[in-house]
Amino acid sequence: PLTAQRFKAGVLSGISTSQVDGDTYAGYNKAGICAGGFVTQKFSPASKWSASFEITYIQKGSRKTPHPDKGDYSDYKLKLNYAEVPVLLKYDFFMSDSSGEQKMKFILEGGIAIGTLVYSREWDAFGQVSGGTPFQKMDYSTVLGLSYALSEHIGFDVRTSYSIVPVRKGGASIYYQNWTYRFFKPGYYNNLLVFVIKYQF
Repeated sequence: PLTAQRFKAGVLSGISTSQVDGDTYAGYNKAGICAGGFVTQKFSPASKWSASFEITYIQKGSRKTPHPDKGDYSDYKLKLNYAEVPVLLKYDFFMSDSSGEQKMKFILEGGIAIGTLVYSREWDAFGQVSGGTPFQKMDYSTVLGLSYALSEHIGFDVRTSYSIVPVRKGGASIYYQNWTYRFFKPGYYNNLLVFVIKYQF
């Protein structure tokens, strides 16, 4: 019974907004979906700490739309779809109202995600791009987020995700030619903001 109280499962669904650092286009302009399931295990019945294991399908990539009225004719779109497994450490905390009563429950979360590339396509102003530098089959990324519990079963989650290693070789380095360049090499990195609704059974 105690184990059942500490062990929870649920589903999640939402949107991802992404860019790819290294492709020279800035802005979280590529929208996609994020959907999957999760299980959460508290360290003890009274603990504020828990661990979560997720399996998700998430769309990443980049989007640059042209602005001819401004003399900008660049057109680019990149789709990278992953089957991903985030493993997260979570900490529960509460915000109190003026009377001191605990009202709003928040959850800080952080960890890593391992993704397998299942689909990739790239387009520019001339159509689909082929024969370029391939993308890595695996994406290893850090995850940091904050959840708000709307009720016992429903929560809203905002998180960021950033690739630990390049998902593609090449790209434009954002670092100056000084000592940092010895530690940060050029490459393509997935950079996301993700917004999801979770339902816990």
